[in-house]
Amino acid sequence: MNTKDLKCFQAVYEEKSISRAARRLFITPQGLSKNIRQLEEELHAALFVRTAQGMAPTESGRFLYERSGRVVHQLEEIENGLRQLEQRRERLRIGCANGVLNLLPLRVILAFGEEHPELRLEWREYPNDQVKKKLLDSEIEYGFVIGDWDEEMVKARKITGCRICLLVYEGHPLYDRERVRLSWLEGERLAVMNESFRLYHDFTSLCAVQGVKPVIAAKTADGAGLYRLCSQKAGLAVAPEFFREEFRMDGVRALPFEEDLRWEIYGMSKKEAAGYENIRLFDRYLKENL
Repeated sequence: MNTKDLKCFQAVYEEKSISRAARRLFITPQGLSKNIRQLEEELHAALFVRTAQGMAPTESGRFLYERSGRVVHQLEEIENGLRQLEQRRERLRIGCANGVLNLLPLRVILAFGEEHPELRLEWREYPNDQVKKKLLDSEIEYGFVIGDWDEEMVKARKITGCRICLLVYEGHPLYDRERVRLSWLEGERLAVMNESFRLYHDFTSLCAVQGVKPVIAAKTADGAGLYRLCSQKAGLAVAPEFFREEFRMDGVRALPFEEDLRWEIYGMSKKEAAGYENIRLFDRYLKENL
């Protein structure tokens, strides 16, 4: 039994059809049927019966499906870990949470690649939680995430950070303040980064804990969008302080929160991989250059 056979089984179970499952997997129905038969022979159990409505799972099929997701994940993690181990001197895959490269310049990562041409450097942006998952699944070797992570399998350290501010347009009652309180945002129209960013979840969770109910009037994936919405008086905007350096801030002020809200970047790798050559070199480079 391998991941390929189990994924074929899962597709048929979910689609209730050999032909639809085959299209989903980009294989022929004949090939898919053969895989299912081989899996049934290996397990000595019938997994499906054909009905007028399609492929119906047997009791054994339901039993296998309930456990197959965990098995597939574990097998893929083993495969990824072995591949990572074999390529630890040849490749370094880096995952960056959305927004990280605004404060951690990409040139830092690229300069490491130039300094170590023997390593094939790969990097990509993902939502914050997806970086964590890919790190645990050994799909990347190093991750930059927003906020600390209490995970026993991971070694983490703070890289850099900044304050979270409230962008306020001229003419708003808060414009002349030096700082703002979260409680003052009750009922205020706000522009925030969307759900792909850790900032959205941290901010809305903190509001809920403190019983504050702001009005989320707009969500964006672009810092410029936050500034534009605020300058056009569509609402106040919650943003990391570094955004202030990118715009002229005409008629807009960035006010820190009295609660000292922070936006912090952490670098992470799996503890079991800390001694790998690629991770060791990258970690040392970060300590020397940041």
